[in-house]
Amino acid sequence: MSSSKNSGLRINNLHVAYQKGQLALGEMNLTLPEHGIYTVIGPSGSGKSTLLRAIAGLLPGYEGELLFNGRSVHDKETLIGLVPQNYGLLPWKTVRDNIRIAMKIARPGGGSSNRQEQDGKILHWLESMGIAQLAGRFPLSLSGGQQQRVAIARAFAILPTILLLDEPFSALDALTREGLQQIFIDNWQAHPATTLFVTHDVEEAILLGQKIIVMLPGQQEPPEILDNSAVFAMKHGDKRESDEYFEQSKRIRKVMMEKW
Repeated sequence: MSSSKNSGLRINNLHVAYQKGQLALGEMNLTLPEHGIYTVIGPSGSGKSTLLRAIAGLLPGYEGELLFNGRSVHDKETLIGLVPQNYGLLPWKTVRDNIRIAMKIARPGGGSSNRQEQDGKILHWLESMGIAQLAGRFPLSLSGGQQQRVAIARAFAILPTILLLDEPFSALDALTREGLQQIFIDNWQAHPATTLFVTHDVEEAILLGQKIIVMLPGQQEPPEILDNSAVFAMKHGDKRESDEYFEQSKRIRKVMMEKW
């Protein structure tokens, strides 16, 4: 078992450059405790998606160290679930089969022999996202918001060690988004993966993160990391009305005004 010193996701001196040498992600150091959830906000080009892609193993050319519980984050023991901006669904497979394939790849032989049991799990995750009725549909027949829900259900269904979400609620209207935030946090509390949640929405960052990582433009300065534990500890429905929420919002907007 790893010591608490090594526990969780550790990002040491990470930076990513484009082929011509221009930085896609300036130097980054971060420790995200196991079963913690941090939100990430920042202007376009600040490296938010690049950070997730490097952790997910999609950018082999990074420099620095990515560890989970003291071992490489890309060790086969660490299962990473990614919800990309384009949802990443296979258009020729139904919603149900998109989730089934992800579960099969994530855990080869892990309970896949019992199709009925697997179907039950798939239905559970679709129901948790409010889209059970879409199980037999194909992705291209769904709205952007529905595809986002499928992608999130799929990410939860593989029971990942690390969960990475890249603006997962961006295609939703405000009311639907609020409902999904509640559903998301309920699911995360029931299955607390170590989570990085990228959003462009300040309100969402405050509602869902134990800490908020504010990425800065230009790649020259390390991100600002704000403690958000006071808001996070509240009942979800009470957060928006709290003084702590209001103060945190002012803090973030001050960083945005001064550094964006």
